[in-house]
Amino acid sequence: MSKWIAYFTGLILSLMIYFNGQLSMVTTTYISNVVYHGIGVLFFGVTLILFGRNTNSSPFKWHYMLPGVMGSFTIIINNFVMAEIGVTLMIALTMMGQVVTSLVIDQYGLLGKTASKTHYKQWIGIGVMSLGIWIMLF
Repeated sequence: MSKWIAYFTGLILSLMIYFNGQLSMVTTTYISNVVYHGIGVLFFGVTLILFGRNTNSSPFKWHYMLPGVMGSFTIIINNFVMAEIGVTLMIALTMMGQVVTSLVIDQYGLLGKTASKTHYKQWIGIGVMSLGIWIMLF
């Protein structure tokens, strides 16, 4: 079930990037970023009100805000790049970056994660992805 949910997340991500890119062509990259995050705040605000509960959490640390900054930066880059290379190639390159980064984090236990050995089949998969992207480029 988790694999299907992850697949569905990828579908949503592709649509999100496409529609946000369309919005940036009608407005600007920065306005579309504000709209994107504003809608997210409203959606999760309502979700929190409806389904939220009190949780005991650790004290706030500055690095908890990094995903929001990185997300905004990613959206701005996506909006610029999508007009040049299209959605398909941008998603393929984005996925390649995510997979390679994740494998390195797993292999070396970076960012506080426990190290776990990667399997050679995973690296073969990277090779296949690279070949596919190369074919799409040329």
